[in-house]
Amino acid sequence: MVGGFVLGGMVLAVAAILLFGGMTLFTTKTAAVVFFEGSVAGLQIGAPVTFRGVRVGAVRSISLRLDLQDLSAAIPVYLDLEETAVSAVNHARSSGVVTLPTLIAAGLRAKLATQSLVTGQLAVDLDLLPNTAAHLIGGGGDVTEIPALPSELQQIKSQVAEIPLRELAETAGRVLHSLDAMSTRLNTTIGPTLDSLRGTSDAAAATLATTARAIASLQTNAAGSLRNLDRLVADAQHQLDSGSVDLHRTLATADKALVQANQMMDTAKDLIEPRSQMRADLAAALRDLAASASALRGFSTEVERNPSALLTGRGGR
Repeated sequence: MVGGFVLGGMVLAVAAILLFGGMTLFTTKTAAVVFFEGSVAGLQIGAPVTFRGVRVGAVRSISLRLDLQDLSAAIPVYLDLEETAVSAVNHARSSGVVTLPTLIAAGLRAKLATQSLVTGQLAVDLDLLPNTAAHLIGGGGDVTEIPALPSELQQIKSQVAEIPLRELAETAGRVLHSLDAMSTRLNTTIGPTLDSLRGTSDAAAATLATTARAIASLQTNAAGSLRNLDRLVADAQHQLDSGSVDLHRTLATADKALVQANQMMDTAKDLIEPRSQMRADLAAALRDLAASASALRGFSTEVERNPSALLTGRGGR
């Protein structure tokens, strides 16, 4: 019975070791160290080491190293990496196992990652980031050092630390002071302005009322004027209709007068033209009339000299 109890205890111990150790007792491990400069609060021994979500090891120990010369602190975190968790393909000089220095040269970097937002536990996350600088601190002895990168939280803290909070607070204070002064000035000036606006509004309302009355009066007068204009147009149309006969007669008479005037103008034109027959006849008549007038003048002179010539003639005795 005692022997069976001891044997059963040993079996349970082995089973517990295998269960809680994750069958890692029989795997080959590679030691590595990462120096974190920031806080590692939440990182515990046995915390998983992952590569893009795949567990490749665990945290073995965490310590603190102080430099008394410049009073700087570094936190070396020692890792146990399982070699069988990573295999290589298309590697001519390897038997399928990837070495840690090869991965570091290819850009292997380590940073802290949050396992749970509720508990705040951290893990070490590995990734290949060839475009980042490999900042090595050294001092890990024979253990290979993996370059560390700041976590997202540390990056946020650094960015927040770089923000000039004091200058922003002073600027905000000045802005608030300016707003307070502006509010005071507005309170002192808005009252008279409101009174002026109220007076202007009352005057505008009175002006609008006067304008409305004037428009109503104008509408009444315009309506009367339009009615008078309609009657005037009707009377003018009636007079035009009644006087259209007389107008036609007057136009006919005027037409005849124009015809006669044109005839007179033609006659006068015939009289004025130098070579016209009428002008030649008129000139001959004028010459004959002049000769007759000369003879009559001589006859009258002869009669004045010798009145008896009327009885005896020029040669009578």
